[in-house]
Amino acid sequence: LGGSQLEAKLNRTTVPHWFCDKKSDWELVWVNADFLLPFIIQCWASIMKLKYDSKNHMYSPASEGVEVRVRNGTKHIRFLDPQFGLRALSVEYDLIINSLVHAGYERDKSVVAFPFDWRIGADAYYLKYGVFHYLKRTIEQTYSNNSNTQIVIVGESMGNALLNLFLNTYVDQKWKDKYIKAHISLSGVYAGAGQLSPSGGVLPPIVNLNIIRELIRTFGSSAWLLPNAKFWKNYPFLRTKSRNYTAHDFGDLLTKLGLHNVTEMWNNNKNLSTLQAPNVTVYCWHGINVPTPNSFYYKSDNLEVQPKILYSNGDGTVPLRSLQVCQDWKNQQTKPVSMRALPGVTHMGILVEESVVMDIVAIATGGKP
Repeated sequence: LGGSQLEAKLNRTTVPHWFCDKKSDWELVWVNADFLLPFIIQCWASIMKLKYDSKNHMYSPASEGVEVRVRNGTKHIRFLDPQFGLRALSVEYDLIINSLVHAGYERDKSVVAFPFDWRIGADAYYLKYGVFHYLKRTIEQTYSNNSNTQIVIVGESMGNALLNLFLNTYVDQKWKDKYIKAHISLSGVYAGAGQLSPSGGVLPPIVNLNIIRELIRTFGSSAWLLPNAKFWKNYPFLRTKSRNYTAHDFGDLLTKLGLHNVTEMWNNNKNLSTLQAPNVTVYCWHGINVPTPNSFYYKSDNLEVQPKILYSNGDGTVPLRSLQVCQDWKNQQTKPVSMRALPGVTHMGILVEESVVMDIVAIATGGKP
């Protein structure tokens, strides 16, 4: 979640504060640390915030005169924040791409990026010119542009949930057998994560809690990645003085918080499950033994304050049980599933783990990990 760079163009007549820009050419807004500074963050939030048309499953900027688009190309998935001084702190696919190029691959021809607007919910992926339409076209074009060579897809975090939903619901087995060699899943969040609980969960202390919470509640992806009730059953994600809330209780919780728009997004996304086996060759790799926030305790029934965090095993972001959903696929599909747990490796740290990078190259070039 949040791995694709987004840029915005402004042509507004009104702004939330006098110091916010009304007009601008295309400018990086995610990730851009400059926008997270005090006061300026309010301008940024007004650019990033979405409104939701639940009938037509469409997400669009909440403010008039705001356009947001994804930065495409491998150049824009190397770092979260491409500013020179922050690159070392926000490495994404840079090491993987460089290693593949060193092995003979060519940027944007045989190593292709598929960034997407991570804010929208999965229900919008199925629109006529939605994410799945372009993902299918990108895979087919990459296959054709490389002498009909099958594709190895590397996903990280939410990208794996997106890909698994695509493989299960948008294409058939004949298509998968033709185009897909393997799916390498890094830090896959397949059964949701407690950090995305409707109360806001744990948020970075360096930014305004209320601004970020309000913003996150407009993102359909947050509703989609709420813990899956069929998987988690009666696990208590939120505990208050008067009651516990499991994934089955999220509807009640959203009503209690008065979050009508989130309720609509949740209702339209909760059954778009990513638990099913995709029946392609899968390498499922993730971190382990890193304390991971997954349950939250509130001293009272006020859920608008920062809670006490209760930790579980995981990769620091996604709980272990969600990361290990692929384990169940071994008994659900005919294609092989390979699991690997990496002690002490974090959710994003897996992208620069030497053994992981070397094995991605090995798989891509026809060897064994």
